[in-house]
Amino acid sequence: MGGSARRDVLSVTVLIRSGDGRVTVDEHTRTELPGSGLASADVVVVAEDTAPCWARLVDRDRELASAHPGALVTVIACGPDLALVRLGSSAPGSARRTNTAAVWPVYASILHALTVWEVAPR
Repeated sequence: MGGSARRDVLSVTVLIRSGDGRVTVDEHTRTELPGSGLASADVVVVAEDTAPCWARLVDRDRELASAHPGALVTVIACGPDLALVRLGSSAPGSARRTNTAAVWPVYASILHALTVWEVAPR
């Protein structure tokens, strides 16, 4: 995975190699909030300082969906191993990581790549 930064926005490229040798390239923009991130970013990541209740997280997700209507992946991190995750217009769900070595922004970009890979023609 590679990327280049401009302000609060990162241009990310993720390569996925399938078992049969095919390679899928996913290029997207990712922003981490708070900041003046690009409203049309494909991936939005925000960390909550406290562990708010689920209803508050869902409200926050709606706010982000309204502010970033083009985002395919939204991650609201509630700590090192728990986050609310929304893919596209689907309902948000919780994600729990057992390997916290990959930080949430990297996790979000990988989710974007896998989502694009799943719908890409093969």
